[in-house]
This record gives sequence, C-alpha cells and structure tokens, in this order.
Amino acid sequence: MSNFNYEESRKRIEEILNSKTQIEEVDSISNDEDGFTYENGVRTWVGAMFIDIRNSTDYFKENDAEKVARIMRAFTSELIGILKQNEKYVQIGIRGDCVYAIYSVQPPQDLKSIMSDACFINTFQEMFQTILFKKDWPTFEIGIGLGASKDLVIKAGKKGTGINDNIWIGDAVIDASKLSNEGNTHGIGVIVMNSCFYENIKDFNANKSYKYSNYVKRVWSSKLNEYVYCCNMITIDFDNWIKDRFGY
Repeated sequence: MSNFNYEESRKRIEEILNSKTQIEEVDSISNDEDGFTYENGVRTWVGAMFIDIRNSTDYFKENDAEKVARIMRAFTSELIGILKQNEKYVQIGIRGDCVYAIYSVQPPQDLKSIMSDACFINTFQEMFQTILFKKDWPTFEIGIGLGASKDLVIKAGKKGTGINDNIWIGDAVIDASKLSNEGNTHGIGVIVMNSCFYENIKDFNANKSYKYSNYVKRVWSSKLNEYVYCCNMITIDFDNWIKDRFGY
C-alpha cells in the first residue's frame, strides 16, 4: 500500500459524502442495471433467496477435497440453473457457501414465484442427496432463507475500474441471508421467511386446494431472538418423479 495517496483518498471520501444521492421510486429494476450511476439510487420492492449449506466448515474439512469439489460444482451449477429460470432475478451469485438470488418484485404475485422456486429447490436437494447417498458419497443438508422489503438500491465501486456492484440497503437481503443460516436447525423448517415475505404469500393458493398459510408455521428462533416463519414444502410432481426414479 506504499503508493496509496492518503490525501487524495480523503478528498474522494469528502466528495462522495458531501454530494447528494438522488433517490427515485420505481416499480422494478432490470438485471442490466439500466439507469444506475454513482450519483443516484432507486427505492423499490426487493425479494431475496439464500441457500446455505449446513455445517459446511466441517463438511469441507472432513471429506476428500477433490470429491467435495465435484459435489459443490454440481450442486451450485444446478442451483444457478434453477434460479435463472425466474425472470424477476436481477442478481445471482455465490457468497462463501451460499448461493443467492436477488429479485425485483411486485408483491404478492412475484413473491409467490420465489416461494415456488424455494419449494422446487427443497425437492431438488432431496434428489441431489439421494444421488450422493447411492454413490456412498458424503451428504449434507441446507437451509433456504427468503426475504422481502422495499429497499434502497445503489451502485457502488470505483469509477473507471469496472469494479462495481449493487448495494441493497434494507431488510430483504440481510434477512434472507440470516434466515438461511437458521433453516433446518433446532426444529425450524428448511424454508424460512421474514414476516414481510410471509404476509404477502400466505393467502395464495399453491395448487388451488390449499393456502401456503396451512403449511407454514411461526416458530421462535433462540439464535435470532425473534419469531420466524418456516415450512418444509416441496414440489409434488418432482417429488413423485424422484420416488419413481430412485425406487423409494
């Protein structure tokens, strides 16, 4: 860092802190970031999903590294393929041992599609672990966190470097991340959602014969010191195919 110019850095910080950020209320944002600059921001409805691997540190340490590398490559690539099918996503990525997606949404209908994706991923997990089990390879569990809120979105980075990303200022991404870490632990279901997400999807008919609220329960998280909403819902057709294909 010997070439770092402290005074120029101070000036840049002062310039950003002293400049106004124009905030625009919008219905949605696109995944090509049209209209984003380093001087503006938008406030819009955001949905988020995080898929977290349970006890990943031990899983990575205790199993053959080359085998785990193949498992993780197969698992994450398929998850990304599933997530990309939802046209509402604006960002998909990998953060540590989590695969995540962030969506521009209009509640409640778009949140229902994210919930459906979460159920599908929970069913996909069943197939993936069955494949590993039949190969006598190490299996693992996951937690899926879902969040929704009206957030401020800004573009951040360093001008002229090509290094930039969106920062999501609000509850959706933060809640989805922390809830994914709670999923499938201490009696909490695999799919865990914040209250805003749940309130917007609870009355939807998943297949016209029941409501999501019939299968989601409110439970106390001692780790988060708050109530969360969770379930273990799956996609029935996919689950039936797995049972037929693998014979159980």
